[in-house]
Amino acid sequence: MKSQSPAYRVDNVPAWWRPFWLAGSWLIGFGFWCTWNLLNLTCRIRFEGEPPGADSENYIYSLWHESWFLYFVTFVRSHRRHVWMQHPCAYMKPVHVAMRLTGIGVLLGSEGDEGREAARKLTAHLRDGGSTAISPDGPQGPSRILKKGVLHLARDSGVPILPLRFSASRAIRAGWDRKVIPLPWSTITVSRGSPIAVTDADFEQAGQQLADFMTGSAEQAVDSR
Repeated sequence: MKSQSPAYRVDNVPAWWRPFWLAGSWLIGFGFWCTWNLLNLTCRIRFEGEPPGADSENYIYSLWHESWFLYFVTFVRSHRRHVWMQHPCAYMKPVHVAMRLTGIGVLLGSEGDEGREAARKLTAHLRDGGSTAISPDGPQGPSRILKKGVLHLARDSGVPILPLRFSASRAIRAGWDRKVIPLPWSTITVSRGSPIAVTDADFEQAGQQLADFMTGSAEQAVDSR
């Protein structure tokens, strides 16, 4: 799927519109953050295995794009020094604001020379002991089809991928990826896979292992129980 360049980026919004855009972005971003906190307080969060971030290792956390809302509800405060690559389009500013409120740093860049430079900086961040999180099927899909950028990042940085799988007992779906948005007082289950080290020798095998765990053999992103 070919992406289209946005009309405006976060760094070229017209001066006459910029104060209104910033005010609106911060208001919406703060609303996202408050919603995540409210759901974190009202939902039961259950971990299968050791909770991500419980150890001292740094990882490349990997989850399907449909699970981002569940991720932020689960981790309303970043559990380790995180920096993520994000698209620089202007409409993403509220998401950038909400991420920073959770303690996550933002690297702008998703494609072309800017994307390669952002990937270089992210690789250095990982080698320095930081972590990041990626959805291998984002940002435009197809849903649950793994792209190989996460594998290249793990191979080049030497930092293993930690696959995550989320489910919610009560939720609604929205967006191209049928994003899972939990309802208050639902149960969110977080499953953590084994870390996956990526080398040239096992590159394809690592990708299959990653996709298999995140999808699950018979798991659904929303549990119907």
